[in-house]
This record gives sequence, structure tokens and C-alpha cells, in this order.
Amino acid sequence: MTLYATILAGGSGTRFWPKSRATLPKQFLVLQGTQSLLQNTVKRIEPLIPPERTLVVTAVHQRPETVQQLPHVPSANILAEPLGRNTSAAVALAAWHVLTLDPHAMMIVLPADHAIADRDAFCACLQQAAIAAQHHEILMTLGVRPTYAATGYGYIKTGASLSTPNAPDACKAVQFTEKPNADAASRMAKSGDYLWNCGIFIWQAATIVHELQQYLPDLWNGVQAYGAAWHAGADSETLYQHYAQLPSISVDYGILEKSDHVGVIPASFAWSDVGSWRALTDLHAADDNGNIIVGDHVGQDSANLIVYSPDKLVATVGVSNLIIVQTDDVLLICDKERDQDVKNFIEMLKQQGQTDYL
Repeated sequence: MTLYATILAGGSGTRFWPKSRATLPKQFLVLQGTQSLLQNTVKRIEPLIPPERTLVVTAVHQRPETVQQLPHVPSANILAEPLGRNTSAAVALAAWHVLTLDPHAMMIVLPADHAIADRDAFCACLQQAAIAAQHHEILMTLGVRPTYAATGYGYIKTGASLSTPNAPDACKAVQFTEKPNADAASRMAKSGDYLWNCGIFIWQAATIVHELQQYLPDLWNGVQAYGAAWHAGADSETLYQHYAQLPSISVDYGILEKSDHVGVIPASFAWSDVGSWRALTDLHAADDNGNIIVGDHVGQDSANLIVYSPDKLVATVGVSNLIIVQTDDVLLICDKERDQDVKNFIEMLKQQGQTDYL
């Protein structure tokens, strides 16, 4: 079995504004250590998949930075979408490309912006999932055991074991629930029958294409037409028009929630989707006052802060439960409970014509 990686790296990361900008979205940021989230994603899978079998799907305007950050990945493997059409289109584009290289290939699809410290445990889960996906010719996912009643994640209800040789943890996925309300999330988290859907998928390229043909035929036919135009050397406007006609739908809604051929492996590793500034609490140890500091900070009677200011000193007195982010041109101060609202500044600034801050 030959494994290929598909890294989805076309997001904007608006909840990480003002550090994340249109030209430097979240996946390019260094939030821990010395490498970006994207670079860490590629490094994490290297024990299983070398750079020459690693594909990255990104946006056209993000391709130069992607190539620069990943010098060991062949530039031909950086697939640039003319515009974002959600994850089904990105997966279909990668599957089309992989099939041109190897009709028997196995695909591992993963976002570029996750944090997973235990690489060995992560790769072991991927290996089990790949074995199950090949053995049963099904779509496999990884799921994370809930640690609280999160309303920002999808949930997967687990079923019976798939009884797969060399993949003892593989089981049937019987239900997908997308971002439930607080009461439903609480019930699911307490039941022990549900996992968070972390958006990491494993399948044979031929299997996902079969599912695309069944559930999203217009999208698959459109990707084939786009690929043919690209091979024929079509200009950028023609390629844009082809891609713009694709349905915009996530692979979760478009395929996984409809298919009867889905399995899941419960993750044996700690995981963070690095969705907002509060995720820094998953990446860094707190000081004695519960503060997470990236950069330089001095405080008096200041507790439970998240401070990101690599280049300037931040001084605080008598404050708590705040997110403070300082860049060259913006200072953000946010209640920790309102971290999801940071994305709203993008639309506000557009309306005010302050595009220099985007």
C-alpha cells in the first residue's frame, strides 16, 4: 500500500487576526517553536509519507508562500485552487491528481493547522486507519474523545468493531452530528459513544472517487473538466470559470454524512485544532498566575491572560481573562470568552475601507 498525503492549506484563519492576514493566514504562522503550523504538519507525517508523495491544496495567492515554506515538497505537488470551494472540491482535486500518479494510491487527508505533539501515536493511528480503509474499501476518519461539551466541533457516533486484522481500534461510524447546541453536546460528551470529528481522513483514492461519483457527481465531473483544461494549458480565466462552477460543500456534509461506508479510529494522542487565540493554552505552559505568554510581558495582579507579543513588551496591571495580541500595526484586546468574535473585525474593516489591516 502506497500512502500519499493531502494537506488542506487554503484557509484564512480569521480568528487569529491581527496576526493572521490575507497574505499570511493561520497555517503560515509560528505559534509554537520555530516552525509554522503547515511546516509542522508536513514534518509530523514524514515517518509515513516522504515529501515527494505529499500534496498541498492551497489558494492561488497563497501558493508562493506555501512553496517557500516547504522547499522539500516538489512545487508540482502544490495544487492551487483558483478560488475556495470548500473541502469536497479540494479533496476531489487532490484525488484526481493522485490517481494520475498511482491508481492504487491510499490518501491521507489532513488540515494544515492542527497541533499534535505525539507524532508516533499519530502515525500509529494513521497506519491502523489505512489498513482498515484498504481492507474494507471504506472511508476512514480519526476521532478525538471529548474532554468537554464543545459546540464548535462535529461529533461521530461510534458503532461496532470492524474486526480488522492489524487494526484493532477500527470501528463503524454510525452517525455524524455537525456542531450541536450546548445541551446535545453535553449529552454526547457524557455518553462515551461519541468522538469529536477532527477532520482527518484516510481512504483509497479510488474509493473516495466512487463516493464522489455517487453523492456529488456534478462536483466530480467539474473537477475532471477543470483537470482536462489545466492539462491543455488553459489560461487562468478559463480555469477560474471551471472551478467557480463547482458546488461549495464540505466533505463532511457532501460525503461522510451520506455514505454507509465510513469507519473511525479513536485517537490515542492529544489534539488541538488551533481554532482561535485560546488554543495557545494547548500549545504553551501557563505561568504561576495562569498566564500564557508568547513574547515579553510584565504584570502586576494579572491572571489568566493570553499574551502574544513577540516584538514588544506588554505590561498589565489588575486585569484578568483577556487575550492581548500586539503586531506592528494593531493592538487587539479581547475577553477570552469572546475569542470567536475576533473574526468579525474582518468584515468591519472591509466596510470601513481599512483594507491595510486585512
